[in-house]
Amino acid sequence: MAIKKSKSDSSAKRTRRRRNIHSAHKRLTPKQKLTLYLNDALAIENAAVQRLQSRIKQTKIENAKQQFQLHLKETREQQNRLKDLISDLTSGKSATKDKAQLPIPTPPKSLTKIVGKITSAELELKAAKEDAIIENAEIIIYDMLTHLAEKMNAAHAIPVLAQSLLEERSMADWIRANTQDMVMLLWPEIEASVAAIEAE
Repeated sequence: MAIKKSKSDSSAKRTRRRRNIHSAHKRLTPKQKLTLYLNDALAIENAAVQRLQSRIKQTKIENAKQQFQLHLKETREQQNRLKDLISDLTSGKSATKDKAQLPIPTPPKSLTKIVGKITSAELELKAAKEDAIIENAEIIIYDMLTHLAEKMNAAHAIPVLAQSLLEERSMADWIRANTQDMVMLLWPEIEASVAAIEAE
């Protein structure tokens, strides 16, 4: 004869499971927590390398290409610095090779239908907007990591993270400083596409 379980038995088991999950999280040491955060940042840098390589191939603007090449070199150095920090914190365990999903916005379908086909100049401006979003997200990530390292008494990590923060700020500043020049350079193609549509 099977014993029927009451609702309270099931509820009690769920509560115990939840407590076990929460207590497992509580058992992480500050080093383990910081390692998780560093691996998260590394996954973003892994994805950023791929994006920068793509942007170098895509852009027709020579000074943008040069800036992307410089930032690709910095991003690879950031990856190495993160890997070194993770290795130090984990006694040599390897860092993640995963790639995070970059914070790139997608326009609503209703706008995509209205806009239709966009020019290569407009694609360049769209990509620059995405670059700015990614760089500013990375600024926040490194700023948070610096504060977390400070709170977790990981003083050796602070100057390393501060260096990456400085590089990300520099790239974001470059994008902001060059936006007007980029628009001016790309405007003739955009203007020509508007004129062509009006002539139809």
